[in-house]
Amino acid sequence: MKILHIILLSILLNVTAFGAPAITRELVFTQPDGTHFSGELKGDSSFHWIESNGDVIIYNPQDKYYYKAIVDSKKGLLISSEKATSSNSKVIGMTLSDSKTKSISDAEKEKLQLLYKKAKNSDGPR
Repeated sequence: MKILHIILLSILLNVTAFGAPAITRELVFTQPDGTHFSGELKGDSSFHWIESNGDVIIYNPQDKYYYKAIVDSKKGLLISSEKATSSNSKVIGMTLSDSKTKSISDAEKEKLQLLYKKAKNSDGPR
């Protein structure tokens, strides 16, 4: 009987351990220097990024800034030297309609989809 309980518990833990999708609404991110930009989280806990004003944005934990990313379908998301900014960085409560954001290109969407699928198969970047 105890073995059955252990097996059922391990199955339950495996089922609930999968990643959840990212929040699908516009959020405001703050850089360490006090500037703000708005963006939308994409992906899930295994592979994620931010989309803002037609750019892909990722976080650099070393200096705690958000940077524009270079999407490479083989190497993953690479940090560029350009920090993420907003055209109106003084506005803290931006919404999607206020910021007039544009989408990332279809080519970048395809590359991100490929990277996302690779991450799901544990072959790609995380």
